[in-house]
Amino acid sequence: MNYQFLQFFLLFELVSTFIHAQDSAKNNLKLAAIPIINYNRTQGFSAGGMVSGYYKVNRNDTVSPSSNTGILALYTAQQSYVLIGFQRFYLAQDRWRIVAGVGTANVNFQFYYDDPLVASSDFVNYTTKSSFASVQVQRKVVGKLYGGLIGQYISAKTTFAIPNAEGKDSSDERHLNNLGYIFSNDSRSNVNYPVKGVFINFKNQFYRDWIGSNNDYTRYLINYNQFFDLSKNEKNVLAVRASFDIATGDVPFEGQSVVGSDNIRGYSQGKYRGNQVYTAQTEYRWNFYKRFGMVGFFGLASAVENFNDIFNSKILPGIGAGLRFRMIPSEKINIGIDGAVGRGDYSISFRIGETFTR
Repeated sequence: MNYQFLQFFLLFELVSTFIHAQDSAKNNLKLAAIPIINYNRTQGFSAGGMVSGYYKVNRNDTVSPSSNTGILALYTAQQSYVLIGFQRFYLAQDRWRIVAGVGTANVNFQFYYDDPLVASSDFVNYTTKSSFASVQVQRKVVGKLYGGLIGQYISAKTTFAIPNAEGKDSSDERHLNNLGYIFSNDSRSNVNYPVKGVFINFKNQFYRDWIGSNNDYTRYLINYNQFFDLSKNEKNVLAVRASFDIATGDVPFEGQSVVGSDNIRGYSQGKYRGNQVYTAQTEYRWNFYKRFGMVGFFGLASAVENFNDIFNSKILPGIGAGLRFRMIPSEKINIGIDGAVGRGDYSISFRIGETFTR
């Protein structure tokens, strides 16, 4: 899901002030409760929290990773808010994988408007109010290959700080429902913190009027992730990622992608966006002392309207570093904070879980 409200959620531009984790194999439940407070230049002060639980649906299933249930709530000084409930099931010796989510959001953000007619450019504020629900079901086909279906309901109303003919802010209300299919090849050593293996995701989603979408377009999401255990003891890991987010057809503003989040850290202002975003990134992970670690990363991105524009587009680098703490050792769940700089921009991101796991 590649809309502004979900990208805002995935940025996790937060800093945790308190962390409580209960890791108990005896009770078959590992809990993490995280109150959150932060300040950044686009949203001001932010406050909220997340509660997440990890557990085995069948205790006798030694193959499936732990399933995960959680809820996140966040409110900012810019009167943005996000409320999301999410669920991930691993079932029947990892033959079935189910991911579902539901939520509502009101995100006050900005986009960069460049008007060549008057040689003027500036940021324009906008607000997106949305509600959404998503389900993805995959079944193991053969070996490490999974295949399945995706369905999403999305209702979004965007109000731009641009006066219309009546002198009021312009607004745009759309449904962006879609159906699609997904194939994944997953040979990772661990779904939460892989140190070796490959994870490839290919999604093809169709937005059509017969399923309630106001726009007729198609999205392709392709992610390639590979992991290398450099020292053979999980203390030095190299991760590489290439990501292609491609929308073609009658793509609305709400359907565009913004440069930022896990794919290319260092961008938080929403300046670079387009129908298609291409990124490549590498990250070095160093576990230097017990449950503590550090990361360093570098990546490149390009945001364009069509693939033909990519050779004339602006290359967007992002470079940075971060700290990690192993919050739930038995599940290899890390939390941390990343700082990064990009072209005329920067980001500070609190995160739960590592990059390149989706």
